[in-house]
Amino acid sequence: MMRLHGTAVSPGIAIGTSQVVLAHEIPVVKVSLSEEAVPGEVERMTAALSATVSEIEAQKEQARPRLSEELLAIFDAHAILLKDPSLLRGACDRIRTERVNAEYALQETMQVLIKALLASDDPYFQDRSADVEDLQRRILIHLSGPSRESAAWSGDNLVILADTLTPSETGTLHESPVVGFATERGARTSHTAIIARSLEIPAVVGVKGLMDLADSRRPVIVDGLNGDVILDPTPEETEEYRSRAEAFSRHRARILAKAREEARTVDGHRILVTANVDLLDEIETALSVGASGAGLYRSEFLFLTCSPALPTEEQHMETYLRLAEGFFPHKVVIRTLDLGGEKYFHSVLDRTERNPVLGVRAIRFCLKHPELFKPQLRAILRASRRKNVAVLFPMITTFEEFQQAAALLEECKRELREAGDEFDEALPVGIMVEVPSVALTAAAFAPHVDFFSIGTNDLIQYLLAIDRNNDAVAHLYDPMHPAVLKCIASVCDAAASAGKPVSVCGEAAADPAMVPLLVGLGVEELSMTPSSILEVKERVRGLSYRTCHRMARKALRARTGAEVAGLAAE
Repeated sequence: MMRLHGTAVSPGIAIGTSQVVLAHEIPVVKVSLSEEAVPGEVERMTAALSATVSEIEAQKEQARPRLSEELLAIFDAHAILLKDPSLLRGACDRIRTERVNAEYALQETMQVLIKALLASDDPYFQDRSADVEDLQRRILIHLSGPSRESAAWSGDNLVILADTLTPSETGTLHESPVVGFATERGARTSHTAIIARSLEIPAVVGVKGLMDLADSRRPVIVDGLNGDVILDPTPEETEEYRSRAEAFSRHRARILAKAREEARTVDGHRILVTANVDLLDEIETALSVGASGAGLYRSEFLFLTCSPALPTEEQHMETYLRLAEGFFPHKVVIRTLDLGGEKYFHSVLDRTERNPVLGVRAIRFCLKHPELFKPQLRAILRASRRKNVAVLFPMITTFEEFQQAAALLEECKRELREAGDEFDEALPVGIMVEVPSVALTAAAFAPHVDFFSIGTNDLIQYLLAIDRNNDAVAHLYDPMHPAVLKCIASVCDAAASAGKPVSVCGEAAADPAMVPLLVGLGVEELSMTPSSILEVKERVRGLSYRTCHRMARKALRARTGAEVAGLAAE
């Protein structure tokens, strides 16, 4: 028996027989060409790109019966990137100027984009590098031949073990005998994970050492609840996990039956539980598990799906209107663009910084580019006509930044009035609390904002000086650190004095151990991935607000995160 651990990205327990899916590396060597051979190599490159686009479009049609239009848009985003003239031009220019083979030119061109994505401080865009790697591999297949062992699905209850699965491969699992999968690479925000959750396939990703130990036709268990992968489990373990799977199914059915009920503590204190949303496709899922709206809509995905161009105001507006109507009458909170200044797909983002996490990102970037920011603000205003939309400014550091952003919003309102466009004149405006300076001076903002949204992921990273993607220091990332709790308390106390609500939209909002602390500190709304909503609502229903309040005040006097964890466990 061997137990490995990774990140649980799709809940459930899969028990079955392993099926290893290998991705053979395609060796790429640099070949110098004669001048006469260059035109033919350019033709090879053009044909391979065209064939890859056709392949993606065909796979999209095959997946159409199983996936919504929003998830099918992932295929569109891949095809659009390949159709970007700058990609073909970059590869072909390299062939012509360096007189090299198409494979090498492609690899060098794509690596520029992959490195830029990996340099981002935002895990969402780091995850997109896997999509670009997938596209590179697809094109190389058409240039050099197959790279993936063909999957022969023989038998029942198969559990896929792979280095990684592409979104298109994941989309085909629903009609196969596959009951779950585990991969050595991947992240919760990857397109593969999103599709797995949509198809309700238990999955664990980021399992270090998996492919060194994996073999086909072995008993395996994938625990999509706790992130465990058990190779060659004992009969006793298998029976235990069968019992767990049955218990999870019963528990899931029980809390699903209460999905529409409010999350109230035993002494009647209501906590709003809302969804973090990346795709419009997640609206139906969020509502089905009882989300009371979208506590955070990340607008960055729209910028990616529209690449290489920037989204127009109409594209913004159509997306936000569909979001607002989908959740109506519940509120939706639209966060304005939260990109850094690294080069992604757009020329306007062509900027390299030595330390982008502390550089021109989010509201800093938007204030430097009002030509990009104002169309988004106008679109949010135009989508607010049903009065269930709020706007959220990310990465605010100073009161002056908030004033500048608010002034641009007022400017957009004047423009819409002059054009005769309808919008919510009282559109609620909030700020993200991600920087300690704002948490400590929340009282200065409270009279001027309509709500606060605490982004615990970045707040903890900045407060404790920790790169949460650096394994060497990741153990220091502690949402229960007393300094973190004091920052949250500072915001909640300032907001309460001004009669303004506070939400938490980071990972801490979905952490069962953190929920009593957040409730006790005065947080009124918890926003999270839809897959966590049922469990958090059930957790709230078992709490006493008075007890949580007393416990949180004790936690503020603690010296260590371990002391806080002990209080929370009592």
